[in-house]
Amino acid sequence: MLIFAPKLYTVRSFALRELIDSDFNLSPSLEEEVAHQIRQQDNQLFRLIRIITKTESKFNPFVIFVDCSGVSNYDEAIRHIVYEGVTLHGNKYVMSERSASMTRVGTISLIDERISAEISKRISMGIDVGETVLSKYYAYRGLMFSSCHCLEGWKPKVIVVPDMPLTVKSQHIKYIYDADIQFTDDAGNERTWKQKDIAEKTTDITEANKFSAFDGCGIIHPALMREVEGLLGHNADMKAMIIRAPFIKGLLAEMDYERFYADHGVDFIQDIWGKWHSVHDVMIVMTESMYKGVKYFAKTGTSRDWDDYWDRFDRYNHCFGVAKWNFTREEEPVFTRSNYQILQDLALDYEDFRTLANDSIEWADKIIDGDPLYTLCFLGLTADRCTPVSPYAKAVLKNPAMLKEVSVRAYLINTIKKYLDEMKCGKLWLDACFKFLLPDMIMFLEHVGGLEPVGCLGPDEFYSNNADGAYIGEYLIERNPHICRSEHVVLNGVENNQIHEYCTHFENLCMVNCKSL
Repeated sequence: MLIFAPKLYTVRSFALRELIDSDFNLSPSLEEEVAHQIRQQDNQLFRLIRIITKTESKFNPFVIFVDCSGVSNYDEAIRHIVYEGVTLHGNKYVMSERSASMTRVGTISLIDERISAEISKRISMGIDVGETVLSKYYAYRGLMFSSCHCLEGWKPKVIVVPDMPLTVKSQHIKYIYDADIQFTDDAGNERTWKQKDIAEKTTDITEANKFSAFDGCGIIHPALMREVEGLLGHNADMKAMIIRAPFIKGLLAEMDYERFYADHGVDFIQDIWGKWHSVHDVMIVMTESMYKGVKYFAKTGTSRDWDDYWDRFDRYNHCFGVAKWNFTREEEPVFTRSNYQILQDLALDYEDFRTLANDSIEWADKIIDGDPLYTLCFLGLTADRCTPVSPYAKAVLKNPAMLKEVSVRAYLINTIKKYLDEMKCGKLWLDACFKFLLPDMIMFLEHVGGLEPVGCLGPDEFYSNNADGAYIGEYLIERNPHICRSEHVVLNGVENNQIHEYCTHFENLCMVNCKSL
């Protein structure tokens, strides 16, 4: 069963220019209303709105989105929205939250003023934030708009353990420094100018750099992962998932920590407040970096702060959400479309660079020529039961000989033009797959259990597998989003006794070492 998306809800979206032209007082006709409706995946903010308004309608009239892209010099318009709001059919809408993706594409949200205060109180869980870094605080609030499956009524035991700062020895790095540049100005005077430059050196990356081995990562007991599968109605084995909750975000990997600690003589583990927990408890073990509310709820410095969080969690009717989870080995793609970020800074000559497009060219040629296998896959007609996406696909499903029919060929050529245009912008098929990134989970268990953190991976090593087994030898590991050339990292795939004992269940995951950058 493939990964499925959260339920879709309909909201209204307007361009900022439309708000400006209407003097921020909109009264669209029914026909115009329909033209401005978009569908958005469910999230925890939509859920809170349903609870407060006591409605389960798929149309959400309490939120509107404003598209600010493509508009220059709109400071006054934004200022008006922030201070005065917007009127829609006589109801006032005021500023609300923004997820990270909304920020990237220049979208803001507005919420019905009648429920704004209650929503805000529930998002903040009624705490007095005091002085804080606003950008971080609003980023945490914006997580409420992150698409997810809401797990109603699921409240497992959760503990928070310390992060593990690291010192990584003798790393060759590039760094930015202020260089003094000598030049002669137009008057002939010798001048000195400071500008940023790049240098290289070998140095230790220390705790002072806030380099944490397990940033944003935790573990979950196998029994709890099976509960999540049941709540989602998902048949495949989940091995990792991205979770959401108020002031909580991160990746949880399934680990049989009971068996590991039994093998290593550990009976109890300690949380950040000094409280001990049995390793036989069925629970989620989060690192402190996953719990974004640790400072906001710090009143006593004891576990009572954590109890207070859960009291407020119940009081304001919150829940856990699951944003994504891993593919199974059978579902994991063999080829994946790249993007321009990964391609733009490759240090390759033309001939080597050109070969990266070979698979994409062959793929497009096969579809245009009507190759049955390629074309049926392109049309999504691969399963025993499938829904044709168009009348042409329906005709092909009924009679594959239709692939040679002129109008069907014209449809295929027209449909694939979009992909050809995207290929010109770097979206090429590569022998690669997106995977969740994990740190050395054996080192994680050792750290949490008070053991010496040795881990199962050495410097420049990684572990991952697919349907054919473990990756062995050198592979290119890319980060998404990709920022610079330094992120083209070649690591050595390995497998060993500890991995075989505790980590071979990982699917669609890439576990990297904690001993090199």
